[in-house]
Amino acid sequence: MDGTTHRLPVNARAAVALGLALLAAPALAAPPEVPRPRGETPAAREQARLCERLNLEEGVAACRAALALGIGRDRQGPIRQILAKHLVALERWDELAELLRENVRLEPGNAAAWQRLGLVLLFALDEPAEAISALEEAARLAPADASVRLGLGLALQAGGRGKEAVEAIEAALRLDPAALEGRPAARALLEAARRDEAWP
Repeated sequence: MDGTTHRLPVNARAAVALGLALLAAPALAAPPEVPRPRGETPAAREQARLCERLNLEEGVAACRAALALGIGRDRQGPIRQILAKHLVALERWDELAELLRENVRLEPGNAAAWQRLGLVLLFALDEPAEAISALEEAARLAPADASVRLGLGLALQAGGRGKEAVEAIEAALRLDPAALEGRPAARALLEAARRDEAWP
């Protein structure tokens, strides 16, 4: 490799699909150290209902209002997840990344939260350095998860670290020999990196 940074192609439709797939994972739990109101207010409950029913801008506003008004702790994770889906639909990637950063601050031991953050940073915001950090943390927390290793490999390649990218993708394949099925770009990246060629 020549040491230059090779950016992955950013395709808004692909990023939307990626975001939706990532955000379909189980919602984050509210951590015990964050103080929560004892009871939900009626206004918070109403905004949570609107968050679930409304779309796009109205849905974002309702979700944010539900959280601000003190929705119950057991509903905060699902409301945050719905908010993230609204932001994906609106392609508001910076706001989505900030929400996902907050998720990892709230639950730093959640590998899926770190993975979602890393992949959004990589594919939607084209920030491979920050994506690498997030995906390395996800890999540390979930060492047997092939999809985390694959995402890390893609981020490393985008950051110009081809040899490490190959190692991460090969680690994903050891964990799951089918890890590259349905992922032609990742397969092409691995083959190019093995030949010490830039990709794309």
